[in-house]
Amino acid sequence: MTPQIAGTQAPAAVVPITADERRKRLAQVRSDISAMMASGALGSPEKALPLINELEQLSQGSADPRYFQALRNMLDSTTKVQALSAELQKISGSSKPEDIARRQEVLSQLQQLSTRISAEAADLQSGARRAANAGKS
Repeated sequence: MTPQIAGTQAPAAVVPITADERRKRLAQVRSDISAMMASGALGSPEKALPLINELEQLSQGSADPRYFQALRNMLDSTTKVQALSAELQKISGSSKPEDIARRQEVLSQLQQLSTRISAEAADLQSGARRAANAGKS
């Protein structure tokens, strides 16, 4: 299943750049991602997705494409969690039977998304460990 975030497809080919330009841009994108993570903005898929797409493009040949797909899946799940949380907040104080039933459904969906995000994170971590170990041999 493909992610539902607009613009989540892998980026199209870009104009070739020199190896030095690529290294500099790669360092800048990594720095931007680190800054977003430090500020909590990585929870905003609209801001994170373009950086992940560019990181994938710059890393071609040196990173497993499944890593970037897992990141996109996690961003898609984050978008869904944000929407469900907003809905839950709106109906949280209601005692209407339909709102109580919807609250239970939303909580169930949030639990499922949490499980999915945890599994994706574990896959990312194990993939990073495998890559690091492969680089040591």
